[in-house]
Amino acid sequence: MLNKLKTFLFKLIDLLKIERKQLSVFFFLLGLSLIFWVLTVLSKDYTSTIRYQAEFVDFPAQKLLVEKKDVELQLQVNAPGFTLLAHKFRLNKSIPLSVSGLKKKKNGAVWNYFWIGEKSLSEVQEGLPNSMQLLHIQPSRIDLMLDEKAQRTVKVNLQSNFDFEPMFRMKGFVKLDPPSVVISGPQAVVDVFNSINTKSVDFQNINSNLTGTIELEELDHADLTFSEKVINWELDVEQFTEGSVDLSMVKKNIPKGYDLKLFPNQISVQFLVSLDNFDLVNSANFVAEVEFDKDKKRLNVGLVNKPDFIENVRIVPSKVEYILIKN
Repeated sequence: MLNKLKTFLFKLIDLLKIERKQLSVFFFLLGLSLIFWVLTVLSKDYTSTIRYQAEFVDFPAQKLLVEKKDVELQLQVNAPGFTLLAHKFRLNKSIPLSVSGLKKKKNGAVWNYFWIGEKSLSEVQEGLPNSMQLLHIQPSRIDLMLDEKAQRTVKVNLQSNFDFEPMFRMKGFVKLDPPSVVISGPQAVVDVFNSINTKSVDFQNINSNLTGTIELEELDHADLTFSEKVINWELDVEQFTEGSVDLSMVKKNIPKGYDLKLFPNQISVQFLVSLDNFDLVNSANFVAEVEFDKDKKRLNVGLVNKPDFIENVRIVPSKVEYILIKN
């Protein structure tokens, strides 16, 4: 294209027999003529179709849009070329449309609102430049569904990945502040949620207490809002150790006139306990028993009493052999 333009200019210069010293004057006059031509063209009025994004505003009190509505308005307008050219370079191409003035009809708990293009010419015209005259709108009708605004208190679930150093563990549960939040939005959407998750918290090789903040996980609905966006969390850590006690067993269901000899006559109860509670553990906290059953060659050992603060309890051995002896 550029080469063709150069060729045309050279032919024109040659045709007009313009000398080299006159070239600067020639190009000046050519440029000036081009400017006047562009100004003349742009000053004329033209009919064109332009596009704007509909922005719904002024919602009735306590009502929200059920679903996000992306609507492109195609506007047939008459305007000077300057105005149409400026529109091409405009960044914000949206027009506010008031919802409160639309016709409405209730359908159960949901309200249907109707926007009629031909009856909204004056409203749309207000969002256009003064030199632009609106002639026609497409689409001719837009349907909106609005629901009552509702609130609900839901539990917060911490999404976490905690990895502890050997002999360290979580003490109790992770504390959240606040443990619940209030979500607000359309009734039909709010009713779906019983809880809300946080983003993930990840820590490795933990050996001490931790605190921090974490954001709530984003939900795929623009009209839902939260009373809190950031949650405080606190993790208490304790060191633990292995412990064991040796116990004699309580014999049950022995036939009258007989005694039961067990092999072995003691068992070991092995467990995990925090260092803070280690000194509280003694054999008096435990009761192990064996119930005689003539149909079994080995009897199961049961633990009927143990401290609440121990865990991972194992009985060694879990079964014992026996001899029934007559007194």
